[in-house]
Amino acid sequence: MENEAISYDRRELRNIVQAFKAMDEESKKQAQRLSNSLAQYAADEIKQAAYYRFKSAAAVQRVAEGVRVKKSSKIGEFSYGFATQRFSGGGTTQSLWPGLEFGSSRFRQFPRRSPRLGRGAAGYFIYPTLRKIQPELVDKWEEGFAYILKEWDI
Repeated sequence: MENEAISYDRRELRNIVQAFKAMDEESKKQAQRLSNSLAQYAADEIKQAAYYRFKSAAAVQRVAEGVRVKKSSKIGEFSYGFATQRFSGGGTTQSLWPGLEFGSSRFRQFPRRSPRLGRGAAGYFIYPTLRKIQPELVDKWEEGFAYILKEWDI
C-alpha cells in the first residue's frame, strides 16, 4: 500500500473537468490558489530533498531552485529545466536535469544511474519526493476541492 500509486480513472477525470467548467470565477480562483499552494509545497519538498541528497552538488541545487510554478493552473503544475537557466560552462538546466535526476552510466559528470523502478529509473530527488508526498497531496487537493464545491454549491 505504501508504494501504491494513486490514480483516477477516465470517468473520474471527466467529472473533475466538468466540475471546473461549472465553476464561477470566484470558485475557479479559489481552486487556482489551492492548487498553486500545493504545487509550491511539492516544489519546496523537492528542494529540501535535493539539498539533503546532494549537499555539495551546486548543479542539482540550481535545478531544484529553478522550479516554475504555473500560477494560472487549476490542477497545480510546476516544471523544471529551462533553456534560459544557463551554467557557466554553457549547459542549461533544460539539458542537464535528466542526468542529474536519473544519473548516467556513460557520463561521469552525473551521479550513477538510479535503480530501475517499473519501466524506468527511480530518480534521485524529484520523482522519489513526488512518490513520497503523493498521498498527502491528493488528500489535501480532494479536501480543498470538496470545500470549494460545497462552499459555492456547484
